[in-house]
Amino acid sequence: MISFSVAIDPNKGIGYKGALPWHLKDELQIFKRNTLYKNIVMGQTTYDGLPNKLKDRYITVISIDHSYRPLDVKVEYDLIEFLKKHEDDETEYIICGGASIYRQSYSYCKKAYVSFVKKEYEVDTRFDSFDINDWEITLEEDHPDFIYRELSRKK
Repeated sequence: MISFSVAIDPNKGIGYKGALPWHLKDELQIFKRNTLYKNIVMGQTTYDGLPNKLKDRYITVISIDHSYRPLDVKVEYDLIEFLKKHEDDETEYIICGGASIYRQSYSYCKKAYVSFVKKEYEVDTRFDSFDINDWEITLEEDHPDFIYRELSRKK
């Protein structure tokens, strides 16, 4: 199964200059809770931009550079082939960015972990393909700076 995890502001903003525009400790804890010991998938730019490499996760990095070979992660060079191969797996693969990876994988995702950040931030990267009307809310938690929702794709 393919799912995604994202924090998004009211204007669908997700990033600024290659990083998160905000630092929300509670939101980062939810991300950790949702991804620890799980399969996560991200683009090369997102992976390379991590301040700390994510421990105790099984990371697949999507890259178009066939010479790209970071240590301790799996690299795939064709995102759509990867998505088609795993879309019906019982094992969950969580898409974690960036914008191009979210956009290309969106229609394959059956579940979503979304933190709706309450404040607007200066952003240069958006998740424009995300549409809340595609989803049913299965869990909701209100936090001071964001609303966390788990979503399931409408049939």
